[in-house]
Amino acid sequence: MDEIARELRNAAADPPPSRIDVAGLIHAERLRHRQRTWVWSGTGVAAAVAAAVLTPALLTGATAPPPGGPAVAPAPGSPTATTAVRLCAGVTPKPTGPQPPLQSYGTVRTRPTEPPADGVVRLTGVVRDVLRTALPAGVRAEAALPGCAEPQFQYHPRYREYELGVTLRRGEERGLLLLRVAPTSSAEATPTCQQSMNPEDCRLIRHADGSTSLASRLAAGPGRDQLWTLLVRRDGTSVLAITNNFRSQPNGKRMESTTTAAEPLLTIDQLVALTRAPDLTLYP
Repeated sequence: MDEIARELRNAAADPPPSRIDVAGLIHAERLRHRQRTWVWSGTGVAAAVAAAVLTPALLTGATAPPPGGPAVAPAPGSPTATTAVRLCAGVTPKPTGPQPPLQSYGTVRTRPTEPPADGVVRLTGVVRDVLRTALPAGVRAEAALPGCAEPQFQYHPRYREYELGVTLRRGEERGLLLLRVAPTSSAEATPTCQQSMNPEDCRLIRHADGSTSLASRLAAGPGRDQLWTLLVRRDGTSVLAITNNFRSQPNGKRMESTTTAAEPLLTIDQLVALTRAPDLTLYP
């Protein structure tokens, strides 16, 4: 798990080369003023996503409630206040190795004051509703966190962001979907394709509500693609989404990739639409 976490949080010191050769490489992602590379591990989506959010418990004694445990009600007035949200894992997982230092990058407005435990409940309710209604016909989402029947966000206090991972399935085909909801950094405030996963294949989309999306594609080998979108909302929230149609696992010093679907199970436009769910925000 620690190895996966190190890969997922590995800082990239330089921008992507002008010509990207990703044979054997899963993907390179540039985020904020510090660049990070997220690498999907072949040990399985559950392990990869869990490792992405390995952190010290935010709350004393925070552990995953047993399956079928008590439902947690959102705060009155929140978007999911009418529906009790049942958490299946802790707000933050317990750490299994050294943790990164607290990130200190600037944000475009005051950081959200919502307690992370409340944010996990609220955002989990939002994304469960979205995944039930907005996925293409025949595509279903399965929770990535061990012991969870439904997807759940978790909070990463060192990066001050919420993260969620699911397995997308359509028949025998499968793919990964990662969502990250975070305060908009100063570097993201004016989005450009140079901030995208692959500046050579990127669109900048300006929406009528004043928000902006970056949409990028990266070829990871024959028939293997990774799609990346970043939505920058006017309220100071950024929503990142990543999906692909392959998995990779180490073989000695190399990474070997296996295609898991003929193409990603979501299109780039569907990924953009998913990030634009109105209540997927840190400023409800």
